[in-house]
Amino acid sequence: MHIRRQTPFDAAKLAELMKEAGVELLLASTRHNTRYLTGGYYYPLYMWDAHARRTQYLSFVCIPRGSLDDSFFVGRPGEEEVMAEADAWPGLCYEAEKITSLSTAARTVEVLKERKLDALRIALELPSVPADVFGILKDQLPRAEFFDAVPIMDKLRAVKRPGEVKKIRDGTGRIQDALAAVLTSGREGLTTAEIANQAAKEFRKRDLHFLYALVCAGPGFFRAPSEKRIWRRNQVLHIDAGGMLDGYIVELCRMGCLGRPSSLAGDLLQGCRDLEKAVRDLLRPGVKACDVQQGANDFLDEYPLGAHGRFIAHGIGMVHHEDPVINTNSGDLLQEGMILSIEMEFLHDEAGHVKIENMVEITGTGNELLSSPGNDWYLSNP
Repeated sequence: MHIRRQTPFDAAKLAELMKEAGVELLLASTRHNTRYLTGGYYYPLYMWDAHARRTQYLSFVCIPRGSLDDSFFVGRPGEEEVMAEADAWPGLCYEAEKITSLSTAARTVEVLKERKLDALRIALELPSVPADVFGILKDQLPRAEFFDAVPIMDKLRAVKRPGEVKKIRDGTGRIQDALAAVLTSGREGLTTAEIANQAAKEFRKRDLHFLYALVCAGPGFFRAPSEKRIWRRNQVLHIDAGGMLDGYIVELCRMGCLGRPSSLAGDLLQGCRDLEKAVRDLLRPGVKACDVQQGANDFLDEYPLGAHGRFIAHGIGMVHHEDPVINTNSGDLLQEGMILSIEMEFLHDEAGHVKIENMVEITGTGNELLSSPGNDWYLSNP
């Protein structure tokens, strides 16, 4: 029996976005959008890797525009029981015959034909749909038209609900603690690969899923973890790292020094602080995203060390780069509930790559950091 469950997303907003895009049916298939639409569900075996021999696990969350009661899920054999156990929305699951992407595609075609949904304008996550699956959908649904669902889902996820903000705030605090533990326990001779491995261990201690750690020991700007790059006395080092908590990505960059930083390095870090303040003065609802980037550029044009500086920002949530887009060509507006990653950095041949990255929530009256600022040096063996 199909029992109607409350949607974990803004159903009215999704319907509006689908109408604006001119589509009548959404077929979401990526892990992050499946989890978003179902309230966190994804088949556990494939949470981190969906590939199998010559195929992959594939599922579809199928939502007709303006008809939530007709929504359904298509998954692998045995998935109906797993979804029921998780009490996942939408609650109605059709199972494919085999654990293959082509079998899921074939079952989806069958269900769409049974439900008279085979002649609609359908939104798919085109950058992520396997080519063979798209071929079946095109061949077996000749009366359908296909469009990209990614812009729809990006806009739907852009404004975070309070529960999402809470998760991201929690994850941000954990990653800051992890980076502090690594940067204050350094010793001369550690390679940047060893430091990245330490970061991964500290993440796991805090129940964070480790994604990456870019480590740069200056002078120099090479950031990929390497057994050839060594952290030496009185050199600055940054760890630019990302992790995941319950499907939500958190990223921070923090600075350390093995000993004492030079006065030049101190000036560059002060530049990061000053740039961050200038940018945060602009972050509030209704501000154009392009004006944020332009404001940062203008600040650097006038700053004494501005020729070495750079500002990067982007929305963040279930993927690394989400709406809003922050650049001088963006037409996005900041809205309450958006989460931004803001990155302030100065690159100097003598001192190295000095960088701070923070997570910021757009609030009703301005903005709020999701962690303590972390804009000072973390010192090892001072």
